[in-house]
Amino acid sequence: MSALATESTAPTNIYLIGNNPIELSSIYEKLRSIRTMTYKTEFDFDLSSILNKITQFNPACILIDDNLERFRLTKLIKRLRSDAKTKDIPITIIKNSNYHDAHVEDVHEFLLKDGITPETLQRSIFNSMRFRRMQAYIYKTYRKRKTQINKLLNS
Repeated sequence: MSALATESTAPTNIYLIGNNPIELSSIYEKLRSIRTMTYKTEFDFDLSSILNKITQFNPACILIDDNLERFRLTKLIKRLRSDAKTKDIPITIIKNSNYHDAHVEDVHEFLLKDGITPETLQRSIFNSMRFRRMQAYIYKTYRKRKTQINKLLNS
């Protein structure tokens, strides 16, 4: 994790979404206890104007508490993925248990609340951000190579 700490001294923006302030405050405290990186966090409990708030804050990662109703959770994720400004932000779902259905599309990672430590939270955020950057790089490289092959075949 030392390479992670030297990567940037600016705080990493993290957006927390949920409907229980007590649950989100425990996640926030775990983020604050991480000494190798600093995080700037925003909380949101109201899903009606969340898209504008997220685009203004420009988070590196979004953490969503799974206490939201299932249809609201899937609707929120679909809305985030369909918007051009938020589609590349990695999303992590923080789950109460493994007994629920864990299948939600376009989510990078799931974390169990019972097993969250500052280190696992930091690793999850870092891996989500790295995975999303890798996806963008592969897509960009694919488009470039596809264009090159089309030019070669057409000439």
